[in-house]
Amino acid sequence: MAHQRVGQYDVLHVIGQGGMGKVYDATAPDGRRVAIKVLVHPEGTPPALRDEAVARFQREGRAAQSLNHPNIVSVLEVGEQEGMPFIVMEFIDGQSVRDLINMAGSIRVERGLEIMTQVCDALGYAHDKGVVHRDIKPDNIMVPRDGPVKLTDFGLAVVANEATLTRTGSVMGTFNYMSPEQARGERVDLRSDIFSLGATMYEMLSGRKAFGGESPASIVEKILNADPPPLEGLPAGVSRAISLCLRKNPKYRFQKAAELLNALQAAPRVEAASGQVGTMLDTGALARTGRAATPPADTRAQLAVGRKCPRCGEKWQPNATGCWKCGLPDPRGRPSKVDQSAAEQIADALRVMGRKKKWWQIWK
Repeated sequence: MAHQRVGQYDVLHVIGQGGMGKVYDATAPDGRRVAIKVLVHPEGTPPALRDEAVARFQREGRAAQSLNHPNIVSVLEVGEQEGMPFIVMEFIDGQSVRDLINMAGSIRVERGLEIMTQVCDALGYAHDKGVVHRDIKPDNIMVPRDGPVKLTDFGLAVVANEATLTRTGSVMGTFNYMSPEQARGERVDLRSDIFSLGATMYEMLSGRKAFGGESPASIVEKILNADPPPLEGLPAGVSRAISLCLRKNPKYRFQKAAELLNALQAAPRVEAASGQVGTMLDTGALARTGRAATPPADTRAQLAVGRKCPRCGEKWQPNATGCWKCGLPDPRGRPSKVDQSAAEQIADALRVMGRKKKWWQIWK
Protein backbone atom coordinates (compact mmCIF):
# COMPACT_ATOMS: atom_id res chain seq x y z
CA MET A 1 0.00 0.00 0.00
CA ALA A 2 1.04 3.59 -0.46
CA HIS A 3 1.20 4.26 3.27
CA GLN A 4 3.61 2.38 5.51
CA ARG A 5 1.69 3.79 8.45
CA VAL A 6 -2.03 4.09 9.04
CA GLY A 7 -2.64 6.50 11.86
CA GLN A 8 -0.35 5.41 14.68
CA TYR A 9 0.00 1.85 13.37
CA ASP A 10 2.91 0.36 11.42
CA VAL A 11 1.67 -1.71 8.49
CA LEU A 12 3.47 -5.03 7.85
CA HIS A 13 1.76 -6.90 4.98
CA VAL A 14 -1.60 -7.86 3.44
CA ILE A 15 -3.37 -10.80 5.11
CA GLY A 16 -6.71 -10.64 3.30
CA GLN A 17 -8.39 -9.00 0.35
CA GLY A 18 -11.93 -8.64 -1.00
CA GLY A 19 -13.76 -6.74 -3.69
CA MET A 20 -14.01 -3.52 -1.65
CA GLY A 21 -11.25 -3.74 0.91
CA LYS A 22 -7.96 -5.10 2.18
CA VAL A 23 -6.87 -6.29 5.60
CA TYR A 24 -3.33 -5.65 6.80
CA ASP A 25 -1.24 -7.10 9.59
CA ALA A 26 0.10 -4.19 11.64
CA THR A 27 1.58 -3.29 15.00
CA ALA A 28 0.31 -0.77 17.54
CA PRO A 29 2.62 1.67 19.38
CA ASP A 30 2.60 -0.67 22.40
CA GLY A 31 3.79 -3.58 20.24
CA ARG A 32 0.46 -5.39 19.96
CA ARG A 33 -0.47 -7.01 16.66
CA VAL A 34 -3.61 -5.56 15.13
CA ALA A 35 -5.54 -6.00 11.90
CA ILE A 36 -6.34 -2.92 9.84
CA LYS A 37 -9.18 -3.06 7.34
CA VAL A 38 -9.10 -0.33 4.70
CA LEU A 39 -11.72 0.50 2.09
CA VAL A 40 -10.50 0.23 -1.50
CA HIS A 41 -12.62 1.48 -4.40
CA PRO A 42 -12.21 -0.43 -7.68
CA GLU A 43 -11.18 1.80 -10.55
CA GLY A 44 -14.14 3.39 -12.28
CA THR A 45 -16.54 3.11 -9.32
CA PRO A 46 -19.32 5.72 -9.72
CA PRO A 47 -19.33 8.45 -7.04
CA ALA A 48 -22.75 7.37 -5.71
CA LEU A 49 -21.51 3.83 -5.10
CA ARG A 50 -18.33 5.17 -3.51
CA ASP A 51 -20.37 7.23 -1.06
CA GLU A 52 -22.58 4.27 -0.23
CA ALA A 53 -19.54 2.01 0.30
CA VAL A 54 -17.97 4.58 2.64
CA ALA A 55 -21.22 4.85 4.61
CA ARG A 56 -21.44 1.06 4.96
CA PHE A 57 -17.80 0.82 5.99
CA GLN A 58 -18.24 3.47 8.66
CA ARG A 59 -21.39 1.78 9.89
CA GLU A 60 -19.50 -1.52 10.20
CA GLY A 61 -16.99 0.20 12.43
CA ARG A 62 -19.65 1.84 14.58
CA ALA A 63 -21.68 -1.36 14.91
CA ALA A 64 -18.72 -3.49 15.96
CA GLN A 65 -17.30 -0.76 18.19
CA SER A 66 -20.59 -0.60 20.11
CA LEU A 67 -20.40 -4.31 20.97
CA ASN A 68 -18.26 -5.54 23.83
CA HIS A 69 -18.44 -9.33 23.97
CA PRO A 70 -15.72 -12.02 24.20
CA ASN A 71 -17.07 -13.73 21.06
CA ILE A 72 -17.22 -10.59 18.89
CA VAL A 73 -14.08 -9.15 17.31
CA SER A 74 -12.97 -6.01 19.16
CA VAL A 75 -12.70 -2.75 17.21
CA LEU A 76 -9.98 -0.47 18.58
CA GLU A 77 -10.34 2.53 16.28
CA VAL A 78 -12.37 3.84 13.35
CA GLY A 79 -10.74 6.59 11.33
CA GLU A 80 -9.75 8.06 8.00
CA GLN A 81 -6.38 8.95 6.51
CA GLU A 82 -6.10 11.07 3.38
CA GLY A 83 -9.62 10.11 2.33
CA MET A 84 -9.04 6.41 3.04
CA PRO A 85 -11.42 5.02 5.74
CA PHE A 86 -9.94 2.37 8.02
CA ILE A 87 -10.95 0.16 10.94
CA VAL A 88 -8.42 -1.15 13.46
CA MET A 89 -9.36 -4.50 15.02
CA GLU A 90 -7.81 -7.05 17.31
CA PHE A 91 -5.60 -9.51 15.44
CA ILE A 92 -6.98 -13.07 15.41
CA ASP A 93 -4.36 -15.78 15.02
CA GLY A 94 -6.42 -18.66 13.72
CA GLN A 95 -8.64 -19.91 10.93
CA SER A 96 -12.15 -19.27 9.75
CA VAL A 97 -14.81 -21.96 9.86
CA ARG A 98 -14.61 -21.88 6.05
CA ASP A 99 -10.93 -22.89 6.29
CA LEU A 100 -11.80 -25.74 8.68
CA ILE A 101 -14.49 -27.06 6.33
CA ASN A 102 -12.17 -26.86 3.32
CA MET A 103 -9.47 -28.78 5.17
CA ALA A 104 -11.56 -31.51 6.80
CA GLY A 105 -14.69 -31.67 4.67
CA SER A 106 -16.88 -31.28 7.75
CA ILE A 107 -16.47 -30.55 11.46
CA ARG A 108 -17.04 -33.08 14.25
CA VAL A 109 -20.36 -32.64 16.03
CA GLU A 110 -18.75 -31.97 19.43
CA ARG A 111 -16.45 -29.31 17.99
CA GLY A 112 -19.22 -27.86 15.86
CA LEU A 113 -21.49 -27.46 18.89
CA GLU A 114 -18.65 -25.85 20.83
CA ILE A 115 -18.20 -23.29 18.04
CA MET A 116 -21.87 -22.62 17.43
CA THR A 117 -22.84 -22.16 21.07
CA GLN A 118 -20.27 -19.36 21.26
CA VAL A 119 -21.60 -17.79 18.06
CA CYS A 120 -25.16 -18.00 19.43
CA ASP A 121 -24.02 -16.23 22.58
CA ALA A 122 -22.40 -13.46 20.52
CA LEU A 123 -25.38 -13.13 18.22
CA GLY A 124 -27.83 -12.98 21.12
CA TYR A 125 -25.78 -10.17 22.66
CA ALA A 126 -25.70 -8.25 19.37
CA HIS A 127 -29.45 -8.67 18.90
CA ASP A 128 -30.09 -7.41 22.42
CA LYS A 129 -28.10 -4.30 21.46
CA GLY A 130 -30.26 -3.79 18.37
CA VAL A 131 -27.70 -5.04 15.82
CA VAL A 132 -28.68 -7.54 13.11
CA HIS A 133 -25.58 -8.98 11.39
CA ARG A 134 -27.16 -9.97 8.00
CA ASP A 135 -24.08 -11.85 6.76
CA ILE A 136 -23.62 -14.88 9.02
CA LYS A 137 -21.55 -17.48 7.15
CA PRO A 138 -18.52 -19.74 7.73
CA ASP A 139 -16.14 -17.06 6.42
CA ASN A 140 -17.17 -14.63 9.17
CA ILE A 141 -16.62 -16.98 12.11
CA MET A 142 -13.00 -17.12 13.27
CA VAL A 143 -11.57 -19.93 15.40
CA PRO A 144 -8.34 -18.74 17.09
CA ARG A 145 -5.55 -21.11 18.07
CA ASP A 146 -6.10 -20.00 21.63
CA GLY A 147 -9.10 -18.21 23.06
CA PRO A 148 -12.79 -17.91 22.22
CA VAL A 149 -14.46 -18.09 18.82
CA LYS A 150 -14.98 -14.65 17.22
CA LEU A 151 -17.84 -13.36 15.08
CA THR A 152 -16.52 -10.84 12.55
CA ASP A 153 -17.49 -8.58 9.63
CA PHE A 154 -20.44 -6.37 10.53
CA GLY A 155 -20.28 -4.64 7.14
CA LEU A 156 -23.92 -5.43 6.31
CA ALA A 157 -25.23 -5.04 9.85
CA VAL A 158 -28.30 -2.94 10.52
CA VAL A 159 -28.57 -1.04 13.77
CA ALA A 160 -31.81 -0.14 15.51
CA ASN A 161 -32.78 3.54 15.25
CA GLU A 162 -30.29 4.08 12.41
CA ALA A 163 -31.33 4.86 8.85
CA THR A 164 -30.99 1.90 6.52
CA LEU A 165 -28.66 2.05 3.52
CA THR A 166 -30.43 -0.79 1.74
CA ARG A 167 -32.84 0.25 -1.00
CA THR A 168 -36.24 -1.43 -0.97
CA GLY A 169 -36.07 -4.56 -3.14
CA SER A 170 -32.27 -4.73 -3.12
CA VAL A 171 -30.57 -7.92 -1.94
CA MET A 172 -27.65 -7.75 0.50
CA GLY A 173 -25.72 -10.71 1.88
CA THR A 174 -24.21 -13.97 0.65
CA PHE A 175 -26.65 -16.00 -1.44
CA ASN A 176 -26.08 -19.47 0.06
CA TYR A 177 -26.86 -18.24 3.58
CA MET A 178 -29.65 -15.71 2.97
CA SER A 179 -33.01 -16.11 4.63
CA PRO A 180 -36.05 -16.17 2.31
CA GLU A 181 -37.07 -12.68 3.40
CA GLN A 182 -33.53 -11.42 2.78
CA ALA A 183 -33.49 -13.02 -0.68
CA ARG A 184 -36.74 -11.24 -1.51
CA GLY A 185 -35.19 -7.89 -0.58
CA GLU A 186 -37.50 -7.39 2.39
CA ARG A 187 -36.58 -5.74 5.66
CA VAL A 188 -35.11 -8.33 8.01
CA ASP A 189 -34.87 -8.82 11.75
CA LEU A 190 -32.86 -11.07 14.07
CA ARG A 191 -34.67 -14.19 12.83
CA SER A 192 -32.92 -13.76 9.49
CA ASP A 193 -29.60 -14.20 11.29
CA ILE A 194 -30.97 -17.39 12.87
CA PHE A 195 -31.77 -18.78 9.40
CA SER A 196 -28.23 -17.95 8.23
CA LEU A 197 -26.82 -19.59 11.34
CA GLY A 198 -28.82 -22.73 10.56
CA ALA A 199 -27.42 -22.80 7.01
CA THR A 200 -23.92 -22.37 8.45
CA MET A 201 -24.40 -25.21 10.96
CA TYR A 202 -25.78 -27.45 8.22
CA GLU A 203 -22.63 -26.94 6.14
CA MET A 204 -20.28 -27.27 9.11
CA LEU A 205 -21.64 -30.66 10.16
CA SER A 206 -22.40 -32.15 6.73
CA GLY A 207 -19.68 -30.67 4.54
CA ARG A 208 -22.22 -29.50 1.95
CA LYS A 209 -24.22 -26.33 1.54
CA ALA A 210 -27.84 -26.38 2.63
CA PHE A 211 -28.75 -24.39 -0.47
CA GLY A 212 -26.33 -24.94 -3.31
CA GLY A 213 -26.63 -24.09 -6.98
CA GLU A 214 -24.77 -23.12 -10.11
CA SER A 215 -26.12 -19.57 -10.19
CA PRO A 216 -27.56 -17.02 -7.76
CA ALA A 217 -31.00 -17.54 -9.31
CA SER A 218 -30.94 -21.29 -8.68
CA ILE A 219 -29.74 -20.78 -5.10
CA VAL A 220 -32.50 -18.27 -4.36
CA GLU A 221 -35.08 -20.60 -5.89
CA LYS A 222 -34.06 -23.33 -3.43
CA ILE A 223 -34.01 -20.94 -0.47
CA LEU A 224 -37.55 -19.81 -1.27
CA ASN A 225 -39.15 -23.12 -2.25
CA ALA A 226 -37.07 -26.16 -1.26
CA ASP A 227 -35.90 -27.80 1.95
CA PRO A 228 -32.30 -29.05 2.17
CA PRO A 229 -31.74 -32.84 2.22
CA PRO A 230 -32.17 -34.23 5.76
CA LEU A 231 -29.02 -34.60 7.81
CA GLU A 232 -28.11 -38.16 8.77
CA GLY A 233 -25.89 -39.46 11.53
CA LEU A 234 -26.36 -36.45 13.80
CA PRO A 235 -27.91 -36.36 17.28
CA ALA A 236 -31.66 -35.89 16.93
CA GLY A 237 -31.61 -32.69 18.99
CA VAL A 238 -29.01 -31.11 16.71
CA SER A 239 -30.84 -32.07 13.50
CA ARG A 240 -34.07 -30.73 14.93
CA ALA A 241 -32.46 -27.44 15.94
CA ILE A 242 -31.01 -26.93 12.45
CA SER A 243 -34.37 -27.77 10.88
CA LEU A 244 -36.14 -25.18 13.02
CA CYS A 245 -33.56 -22.54 12.08
CA LEU A 246 -34.26 -23.17 8.40
CA ARG A 247 -38.04 -22.68 8.45
CA LYS A 248 -39.18 -20.54 5.53
CA ASN A 249 -41.55 -18.51 7.69
CA PRO A 250 -39.68 -16.53 10.37
CA LYS A 251 -42.40 -17.05 12.98
CA TYR A 252 -41.78 -20.82 12.92
CA ARG A 253 -38.02 -20.48 13.61
CA PHE A 254 -36.35 -19.97 16.95
CA GLN A 255 -37.39 -16.45 17.87
CA LYS A 256 -34.16 -15.61 19.69
CA ALA A 257 -30.57 -16.80 19.56
CA ALA A 258 -30.93 -17.74 23.24
CA GLU A 259 -33.57 -20.34 22.30
CA LEU A 260 -31.20 -21.93 19.79
CA LEU A 261 -28.38 -21.78 22.34
CA ASN A 262 -30.51 -23.67 24.88
CA ALA A 263 -31.37 -26.33 22.30
CA LEU A 264 -27.73 -26.86 21.31
CA GLN A 265 -26.59 -27.02 24.93
CA ALA A 266 -29.29 -29.56 25.72
CA ALA A 267 -28.50 -31.84 22.76
CA PRO A 268 -25.37 -33.57 24.16
CA ARG A 269 -27.07 -34.28 27.50
CA VAL A 270 -30.05 -35.75 25.69
CA GLU A 271 -27.96 -38.05 23.54
CA ALA A 272 -25.85 -39.18 26.50
CA ALA A 273 -28.94 -40.66 28.12
CA SER A 274 -30.29 -43.99 26.95
CA GLY A 275 -33.62 -45.79 26.77
CA GLN A 276 -36.85 -44.22 27.94
CA VAL A 277 -35.15 -42.01 30.50
CA GLY A 278 -33.03 -40.48 27.78
CA THR A 279 -36.05 -39.66 25.68
CA MET A 280 -37.86 -38.20 28.66
CA LEU A 281 -34.87 -35.98 29.32
CA ASP A 282 -35.08 -34.89 25.69
CA THR A 283 -38.68 -33.89 26.26
CA GLY A 284 -37.90 -31.94 29.40
CA ALA A 285 -34.65 -30.26 28.38
CA LEU A 286 -35.79 -29.08 24.97
CA ALA A 287 -38.99 -27.73 26.47
CA ARG A 288 -36.86 -24.71 27.35
CA THR A 289 -36.74 -23.86 23.65
CA GLY A 290 -40.50 -23.71 23.46
CA ARG A 291 -40.73 -26.87 21.35
CA ALA A 292 -40.93 -30.41 22.54
CA ALA A 293 -38.86 -33.32 21.25
CA THR A 294 -40.10 -36.72 20.11
CA PRO A 295 -41.59 -38.60 23.08
CA PRO A 296 -41.18 -42.34 23.70
CA ALA A 297 -43.41 -44.37 21.40
CA ASP A 298 -45.09 -46.17 24.31
CA THR A 299 -46.03 -42.94 26.10
CA ARG A 300 -46.90 -40.80 23.09
CA ALA A 301 -50.33 -42.40 22.77
CA GLN A 302 -50.92 -41.92 26.50
CA LEU A 303 -49.95 -38.27 26.41
CA ALA A 304 -51.93 -37.39 23.32
CA VAL A 305 -55.05 -35.48 24.16
CA GLY A 306 -56.92 -35.62 20.89
CA ARG A 307 -55.88 -32.29 19.34
CA LYS A 308 -54.01 -32.46 16.04
CA CYS A 309 -51.47 -30.13 14.45
CA PRO A 310 -53.14 -28.27 11.56
CA ARG A 311 -49.92 -28.49 9.51
CA CYS A 312 -48.70 -32.09 9.82
CA GLY A 313 -51.62 -33.87 11.53
CA GLU A 314 -49.61 -35.10 14.52
CA LYS A 315 -51.13 -34.82 17.97
CA TRP A 316 -50.04 -32.08 20.37
CA GLN A 317 -48.18 -32.92 23.55
CA PRO A 318 -49.75 -31.60 26.75
CA ASN A 319 -46.74 -29.62 28.00
CA ALA A 320 -45.40 -28.37 24.66
CA THR A 321 -45.95 -24.91 23.20
CA GLY A 322 -46.06 -26.36 19.71
CA CYS A 323 -45.98 -29.46 17.55
CA TRP A 324 -43.14 -31.83 18.43
CA LYS A 325 -42.76 -32.91 14.80
CA CYS A 326 -42.95 -29.80 12.61
CA GLY A 327 -42.42 -27.08 15.24
CA LEU A 328 -45.65 -25.17 14.56
CA PRO A 329 -46.16 -22.95 17.64
CA ASP A 330 -49.29 -23.35 19.72
CA PRO A 331 -51.59 -20.45 18.75
CA ARG A 332 -52.59 -20.12 22.41
CA GLY A 333 -48.94 -19.29 23.16
CA ARG A 334 -48.85 -20.96 26.56
CA PRO A 335 -45.35 -21.46 28.03
CA SER A 336 -43.86 -24.83 28.88
CA LYS A 337 -43.34 -25.91 32.47
CA VAL A 338 -39.60 -25.46 32.28
CA ASP A 339 -39.01 -25.78 36.02
CA GLN A 340 -40.30 -29.33 36.18
CA SER A 341 -38.30 -32.42 35.39
CA ALA A 342 -39.43 -34.52 32.43
CA ALA A 343 -40.76 -37.24 34.72
CA GLU A 344 -42.81 -34.69 36.69
CA GLN A 345 -44.24 -33.25 33.48
CA ILE A 346 -45.34 -36.67 32.27
CA ALA A 347 -46.79 -37.62 35.64
CA ASP A 348 -48.60 -34.28 35.78
CA ALA A 349 -50.12 -34.82 32.37
CA LEU A 350 -51.30 -38.33 33.23
CA ARG A 351 -52.88 -37.10 36.48
CA VAL A 352 -54.72 -34.38 34.58
CA MET A 353 -55.94 -36.86 32.00
CA GLY A 354 -57.12 -39.09 34.81
CA ARG A 355 -59.38 -36.24 35.94
CA LYS A 356 -60.67 -36.05 32.35
CA LYS A 357 -59.81 -32.40 31.87
CA LYS A 358 -59.63 -30.80 28.47
CA TRP A 359 -56.25 -30.51 26.74
CA TRP A 360 -55.88 -26.78 27.36
CA GLN A 361 -56.37 -27.23 31.10
CA ILE A 362 -53.09 -29.06 31.39
CA TRP A 363 -51.26 -25.73 31.40
CA LYS A 364 -53.23 -24.49 34.42
